[in-house]
Amino acid sequence: MADPVPPKIRPEDTSMISARQKRFYDRMVILAWVWAGLILSGGILHLIIPGAWAHHLFYTMAGLNALFLIVLFIFLRQIKTSAGNIGHLIHQTRDIFWTLDSRLQISSLYGSVQEITGRTPRALRHKRFIELLPEDKGAEVETLLRQNSPFSIESGLLRTDGTVLPVEISGSPVPDQDAHQGIIRDLSEKRRREIQEKKLKEKLDRSEKLKNLGLLAGSVAHDLNNILSGIATYPEVLLMDDTLDPKVRQGLSIIQASGRKASSVVSDLLTISRGARADKQIININTVVQRYMAAAEFEKIRQTYAQVKIEVDTEPELLNISGSYLHIEKAVMNLMLNAVEETADKENGRVVLATGNHYVDNTPEAAQCPRDLSSGEYVLLSVTDNGDGIPEDCLDKIFDPFYTQKEMGKSGTGLGLTVVLNAVQDHKGKIFVESGPGGTRFELFFPAVREELPLAEVPPSLDEIRGNGEVLLVVDDLPTQRKIAATILRTLGYTVFTVGSGTDALEFVRQTPADLLVLDMVMAPDISGLETYRLIKEVYPGQKAIIASGHSESEDVLKTQALGAGGFVKKPYTVMDMGIAVKEELEK
Repeated sequence: MADPVPPKIRPEDTSMISARQKRFYDRMVILAWVWAGLILSGGILHLIIPGAWAHHLFYTMAGLNALFLIVLFIFLRQIKTSAGNIGHLIHQTRDIFWTLDSRLQISSLYGSVQEITGRTPRALRHKRFIELLPEDKGAEVETLLRQNSPFSIESGLLRTDGTVLPVEISGSPVPDQDAHQGIIRDLSEKRRREIQEKKLKEKLDRSEKLKNLGLLAGSVAHDLNNILSGIATYPEVLLMDDTLDPKVRQGLSIIQASGRKASSVVSDLLTISRGARADKQIININTVVQRYMAAAEFEKIRQTYAQVKIEVDTEPELLNISGSYLHIEKAVMNLMLNAVEETADKENGRVVLATGNHYVDNTPEAAQCPRDLSSGEYVLLSVTDNGDGIPEDCLDKIFDPFYTQKEMGKSGTGLGLTVVLNAVQDHKGKIFVESGPGGTRFELFFPAVREELPLAEVPPSLDEIRGNGEVLLVVDDLPTQRKIAATILRTLGYTVFTVGSGTDALEFVRQTPADLLVLDMVMAPDISGLETYRLIKEVYPGQKAIIASGHSESEDVLKTQALGAGGFVKKPYTVMDMGIAVKEELEK
């Protein structure tokens, strides 16, 4: 439960307090004169009136005096109670209640004086009020005070520790006196809330930007991947011809590599838009690091930046995580590329890629964790460089899509760190960045699991995925996609037919049953792949199918698989991607 917020004195309360004090004083004066009059009149009457009348009069006056004392006692208790309430309010508030004399010197201070100023009220008494303020604000406040009108101004307040506290100063002249009174209000909490609100707004703006980017990526991904299939996939089919001229083979390899690179950019767009669903499995990040270090991409980085010393320090007993191998690999690749580029111009450039186990205990008895992490076990992946660091004003922007300080297009697309952030968030992890003149360190924390790694599967050879003449029907609205799929599958030994719509597919299987369907998901303006499969299942309940689409694994894909369809192959696919998916589904 949050601590109660101390009350704040409003500027109008100062006048109320002064008026109440004046009323108390005036009433006390009246009561004092009444008491003195009663005593004096009683004595005079006792002298001039003789006999029994004097005694009666004496006792009457004594009774009146006793009654007066009772009234006075009750009134004084009310004054004490009221004064106590006001005093409690003043001392409990986070504000300072002040009064100044005619020379603008402090005559009294109440409230959170020491907490706000760092000094006691006694130490500040008789000091000039403007000595508490920065020079420019002090002159402005003095001018306002001498105008003898109510005012309110935001300023800084000089503390004894050298810091300047943001405050609001409200003041007004005291009625019928050559003096001033007012309030100093601490604005630190207000400023903290404003900063939090600003960060929240920036976070919401970033989320909105990612959402819009996701809509854009989702709308173009299907078309882009279909286009890229001809560049990235068809060369692979042609390269299977052993009789190709070496120069032609080299050219096709370049085309294929370019297509794969373009496809990777589309994949990154889908990743940061959260449009690509990643299948999670038990993996060990050390394995991801080792495979990356042995990959051609890393070898290219090592050769290009040979002057940078790259070190790898992995924890031998590293815990496992539940995650996507592809997304973790992308995170490692982007962080390493950024790090080596950052240190490339340094004489002793150095990059360290490390893994480790990390335990967080947030119980009251444990030491406070320096990171904002929940209690539990984590796997830490860190990349540290000794570059010039990230400018402080850029730290909040580095994860924004397309934000880069490098030449756009020459070194990446500005999506690298956005991909890293989304990979961490998709794994329910946390990312922390420390940067300064001595370099930059990225720390990625992933929740650890105690499950064992699954047995490693040996990828099948091309001969193992060849068919035996089984009948396959490719359903795709684009002629180029039908041709690419048909060419690959015929090369693998299947009997292949193609149709351009779901309606045609339904008519075809009624005439010629197929062992397997290769379904596209989006086939406008005809029925979708999901609807096509549903209608065919009504005719042939045991119909087998796989999905090949330029979209990510969308809700329609999941629904189609729930109906009985098998694997999902994302365009542009490789011969092995398609061959494995078909072979596995046929053997079920």
